[in-house]
Amino acid sequence: MSKSSKTEIDEMGFGPFDIGPDGTESELEQAVWANLDEIPDPHIPLSLVEMAMIYDVDVDRDGVAQIDVSFPCMGCPAYEFIHDDIRGCLRTMDGITDVEIDVVWEPVWTKDMLDDEAREKLRESGIAL
Repeated sequence: MSKSSKTEIDEMGFGPFDIGPDGTESELEQAVWANLDEIPDPHIPLSLVEMAMIYDVDVDRDGVAQIDVSFPCMGCPAYEFIHDDIRGCLRTMDGITDVEIDVVWEPVWTKDMLDDEAREKLRESGIAL
């Protein structure tokens, strides 16, 4: 699973951002992150987690998973497909009773959020950054 992505403010004014698991998650939240890391981005050969599109995961006492997700662009044609994939993946998990997805636009998604491992996978697939 990808690590938390953190950076300082860059020359374009992006950041700092703090996305991904940070080690304080419950066992159930860790399992949610692991399952989300199995959902492929429909356009790029990375998972949603590797793409840094999943910003946060929180599971409350009632088993409701709150997922903060962002997209590389506002007009993403796979928006509904990704939501359906997230819901389908998580609703089958023991301990999850419902899934709520919150689309967030801050911080704005940027390729700078990709970790070195994700960048290497993209290069190996012939995708230049």
